Amino acid sequence: MAALLCFSLFYFQAYSQINEQTSDRLTDFLERSSLITFNEVESEAMSCILKYKVYFINRYTKNTYRNDRTREDKFIVLDTGDKIVHFEHINTDMVLEDFLSFIKDDFVLNLQTASLFEDLLDIIYPVAAWKVDKREFFYKNDSWYFLRDAYFRTKQGFEVTTDSNGKITSIRYKMKWDEPDRS
Repeated sequence: MAALLCFSLFYFQAYSQINEQTSDRLTDFLERSSLITFNEVESEAMSCILKYKVYFINRYTKNTYRNDRTREDKFIVLDTGDKIVHFEHINTDMVLEDFLSFIKDDFVLNLQTASLFEDLLDIIYPVAAWKVDKREFFYKNDSWYFLRDAYFRTKQGFEVTTDSNGKITSIRYKMKWDEPDRS
């Protein structure tokens, strides 16, 4: 049994090693098949709310699997000055601590700035074009709600709490926010 384990470890380790010439060929292939562009996102919302600069990155990959199609991947990142980081990916109810840490200390969320905050969300967490009419924001029960989607009587979006001065204290995404029937 021990011999089989040693053989397995050696085999997989040897198989995974790539010599310098192969590495160079693979690097050359990737460079010829890929194009990466990035642009700073400039908006009033970004400059008023976030501490850091935000960039859109487009990565184009072409000529894979012997076809002429180009695949495009888009994503958005932040440059903190020390490193490049991404915004949290939302796929469930979650607290967005990283997002909260990117907000300027002097930003105040109130009636005058709520639309600006929604503009920021539209850039960072865009809503599909066919869902734009589902967006809304309002203040209720000591929290701001920036709703991004709705189906039947269920809505989903951001719940943002603030202190008495309007400083954001937490940002949470809720996949299901039940609104009572208003009839």
